[in-house]
Amino acid sequence: MRRYSLAKIITVCTVVLTTLGSPSALRAGIPGSRLVKGVAGEGACAIFGMSAEQSQLIALQKARSSAIETATGVQVVSSTLVRDGQVAVDLIRTYSRGFIVAEKVEWLPLAQYQESPDRPPIPEYRVKIRADVAIPEDNPTPVGLSASLNTRLFRSGEKARLFIETNRDALVAVVNITADDRVVLLFPNKYEKSNRVAAGSTLKFPCDGSQVFLEMQTLNGHKRDAEAFFVVAVGAEEGIDFLSLFGEGRPLPLASFFRRYSEVASVADEVILPYTVDAVK
Repeated sequence: MRRYSLAKIITVCTVVLTTLGSPSALRAGIPGSRLVKGVAGEGACAIFGMSAEQSQLIALQKARSSAIETATGVQVVSSTLVRDGQVAVDLIRTYSRGFIVAEKVEWLPLAQYQESPDRPPIPEYRVKIRADVAIPEDNPTPVGLSASLNTRLFRSGEKARLFIETNRDALVAVVNITADDRVVLLFPNKYEKSNRVAAGSTLKFPCDGSQVFLEMQTLNGHKRDAEAFFVVAVGAEEGIDFLSLFGEGRPLPLASFFRRYSEVASVADEVILPYTVDAVK
């Protein structure tokens, strides 16, 4: 999705499904988080002005958000008909409230959705999931992270830039939640390895004069895509190596990424920056 001046990330990955047990809440294997296992979630999305794969992904995002709501009480968007990317953007925001660290997906038979009797029915994708949701405890030593984008609506070919600040010395990472349901570490990287931010200063990514740039593109055949940057910061004293934790430029399935992230979430601050990309007409 994102292009680099010296390299290009190709997001090809296989979804891994994990068998889950019955619903229960316990503390196991994820320090600083409460793990709720086997949470049910359902989602549906009718195909309207988008590709079949986009409808499938939004249905899956709704099911994930439903599971997160069950585990955490977060309100999610329930509309079946999606006319633009805003619903997908809202769904992505729920990922910061609880982290799905394993999921088992069951696609249901294709159904039909009819908005009103005078409108023809359209195909509707439906899906169920069983998920393990990690709910992080409050960070006892927050770094005061804030982050912003140069814009929230891009046209294909335009470049993105992030501005990141912290209230105390911190180590920062930027990952991309992409429109093909992958998560990939963008920063630090082999061209910009220094990810320490001094208290009160602003980190720009990409930095001035960088060999890296973020050129926004929709996926092939898509008119609009909804994605997000997931910005993470930990105190500099934590010494966390994000390159080793997430793997530079290696796309991960969403649950695999959040399983890794949940290992450090209790000492981390995060900001989700959703955005949309429109294809050039």
